Amino acid sequence: MDWVLASSGDKSVREVIFRLLGSDKRLMDFLFESEKPRLRKRAGILKEDAWFFSHGEQLLIRTALDFWSGSGHVALWELLESLDEENLRRVVVAIVEIRKVRDVIHAN
Repeated sequence: MDWVLASSGDKSVREVIFRLLGSDKRLMDFLFESEKPRLRKRAGILKEDAWFFSHGEQLLIRTALDFWSGSGHVALWELLESLDEENLRRVVVAIVEIRKVRDVIHAN
């Protein structure tokens, strides 16, 4: 994924999402265009198309959509009830990281 013309903020958010997704390139490729900072499809369609992923991967995809555009509509209870410890830990770390990134973006 080479977002040459993307802002540093978009690139930072992308990196947080990549770590959230366990550095799984196929999940990133499912979500984003390869050459620009844009979702491959509208968020609602992506959520529908994610049916073939595991339930945990679907929750991570929805969390990534929330980080990117607020369009994942993931509920905290779903994460707590469904994710294993490793994935839940990545979500918590990503929440802290995305907040720092957004603070930097909004400060500029």
